[in-house]
Amino acid sequence: MSGSTKRKPRVKDMEVIEDKKLIKLLMEPTRAKIVFDYLVKGSMTVKQLADFTGKNPGTILHHIQKLKEVGLVFEERTEQTQTGIVQRYYRASAREYRMGISEMVQATGDDATKRLKSIITSLSVYGIDVPERQIETAVDLLTAMINRENEVSSRNLIEDEEAYDKLASSDRGDVSRIIRRFVLEEDSQYRELRERWTAFLRSHRKGV
Repeated sequence: MSGSTKRKPRVKDMEVIEDKKLIKLLMEPTRAKIVFDYLVKGSMTVKQLADFTGKNPGTILHHIQKLKEVGLVFEERTEQTQTGIVQRYYRASAREYRMGISEMVQATGDDATKRLKSIITSLSVYGIDVPERQIETAVDLLTAMINRENEVSSRNLIEDEEAYDKLASSDRGDVSRIIRRFVLEEDSQYRELRERWTAFLRSHRKGV
């Protein structure tokens, strides 16, 4: 079996999706599964994806082409089998994707806003009771903090990709979280937003 490796794009540690069209594209369940469940973890062929998802290979190829067109997926390499069949391996352009909150609200209408409000009201199970009149303030604070976190975290560049790929998946996750937390704590704008958010939560904690 022989293969070839193209000059592949550099795989990002994390990418924030801010294009409304891309967000809508990823709202399709099969595409979301292809990207978030499989191709962020490594390269796979259309046949492998079809086997894992239970979908027709033609359907998978259609979704792969759509994802390639917008740069979320790329062809990492090809391998020729002993029978002469060329297998194409696809991979996501980042190891993790996050949606920009503001863009998600614009792309999905009220759904994202409702979810944020639901998160705020659900804090009551931990003793943090935010009154209805201050829900909007809480949503604004949380949105600003998440957007800044995404912006700062997406700048992280892996210096040695080969070594990174050889790490155990649990180690990759742990290292990534440590570095993201470090760069966030180095960012004064994020620290200010985090302090405002923490103060807001503290002010609505029961018994305080």
